Amino acid sequence: MTKFYISNPERPIIAVKATINGKGPFNFVLDTGASMTIIERQTAEKLGLLDEGLATREAHGAGGALACASLLNVESIRVDNTEAKDIQVGVLDLPNLSKLDFIEELGGIIGYNFMKDYRVIIDYPKQEI
Repeated sequence: MTKFYISNPERPIIAVKATINGKGPFNFVLDTGASMTIIERQTAEKLGLLDEGLATREAHGAGGALACASLLNVESIRVDNTEAKDIQVGVLDLPNLSKLDFIEELGGIIGYNFMKDYRVIIDYPKQEI
């Protein structure tokens, strides 16, 4: 089980601590509707993950807005004792989520491609996944 926290009872966004390639932890939002895990651009820059010439892909945000995500593979993303290795992620600016004052230094979004190999049960009363 992984502990999570509800960032704000008024706006119940599930947030978890995650490491990328062993570095962090960073605050990630868990999004069961996101097809891909996203690393916030500033976090990717801080970790030295960005290179010129990365492949790109159109990504649709929750509001339907289109954005162009840079694609890259990271060695690992770990949330507590759950790890995805050699996982493809998108790199995007996440201005709307980054502005949320109840999530300090947003690292990104945990999406389906991280969760797909696991049975994910969200237990709100215990705040466990």
